Amino acid sequence: MSAHSRAFLINFGLWTLLCAVAGISTYGDAAHHLDVRSYWMMTLGWWCGYAVMMVQSYVLYLVYQRHPDWLATRRRIVRGYLSYLALCWPVAMLGLAYRRCFKVDLVPNLANAWHYWLSMGKFEWFVVFVLLTLAFGIVVAGLLWQQRQQQTRELADMRLALERQRLAALRGQLEPHFVFNTLSAIGAMVRTDDKSLALEGLSRFGDLLQYALSSSERDWVSLKQELQFVRDYLELQHLRFGPRLQVRIEGEHLLDEDVECPPMLLQPLVENALRHDLECHADSSDIRVTFAREDGFLLVRVSNPVFPQAAPAAGLGIGLRGIRARLALAYGSLASLDVARTDGRFVAALRLPWQVMD
Repeated sequence: MSAHSRAFLINFGLWTLLCAVAGISTYGDAAHHLDVRSYWMMTLGWWCGYAVMMVQSYVLYLVYQRHPDWLATRRRIVRGYLSYLALCWPVAMLGLAYRRCFKVDLVPNLANAWHYWLSMGKFEWFVVFVLLTLAFGIVVAGLLWQQRQQQTRELADMRLALERQRLAALRGQLEPHFVFNTLSAIGAMVRTDDKSLALEGLSRFGDLLQYALSSSERDWVSLKQELQFVRDYLELQHLRFGPRLQVRIEGEHLLDEDVECPPMLLQPLVENALRHDLECHADSSDIRVTFAREDGFLLVRVSNPVFPQAAPAAGLGIGLRGIRARLALAYGSLASLDVARTDGRFVAALRLPWQVMD
């Protein structure tokens, strides 16, 4: 249904409802004066009397639809209201007088309507004034509300487009970041002069890159998929570090409930832990990944020991910053990433809503 058709039906319905209410009062009064007309005849009489104002209010809607700038300021609205009264009030009164010629047994022509119009009481003039004012107010309020809704939708679309551009830019940073660091790990394997190890590393890297590229086309993936990607990434790193790489994962069963998150969210946290653990000493790692549920949130903690005397290998430094920015785009203020040093360990705590909001 078009906007004009919907407006016509609403206009028709409101005026008909007003006539029905007026018919009730007239029918009650008529019973004391032995008026034998039915309620429906009286309601039809009111409807015929207000038909001119019904047409006027719909024409007003069409005019403002064609010239929405006439509603841009209060001064223009007041000017339109005064013009509407000046043009419509006399015509509405004349239409009402034309209809009421039937009640006084006059021939319903323009001359008799004019004479009846001149004899109308002040109360009838006031009633028409009130009805015209109400009609103008309802039409203008409805159009202003429509304009506000349209502006809100356009603003939301602009914000969504901007956020998608920002998200695409963040993904554009994250993918080279992941590729750079993974190739650095494979480069370390090549330097060991172990060709079979390097070839296996390249094969695993291809699998990882396929997931990274395919997930970048989606806004959401399941955390179960993300964890599997992290496991594949750790298998690649295991080729480099061997038995020194020790990672403990707890609470994985919580991910069976299809919790979703933005793609490439967990891997940077694990990579950050690796860089600040295994690359800082020659012993085995002690990296812990835990999942827990707290109220309506999923808590993900990735921790590693802190070695203050060792300097980790330099990286691009966009991992944690990128995660925070993507959380803000995806969840607003509902999600967070906090980092802290607790009991000699560096802890990255990710807090996600259990149910994703639209």
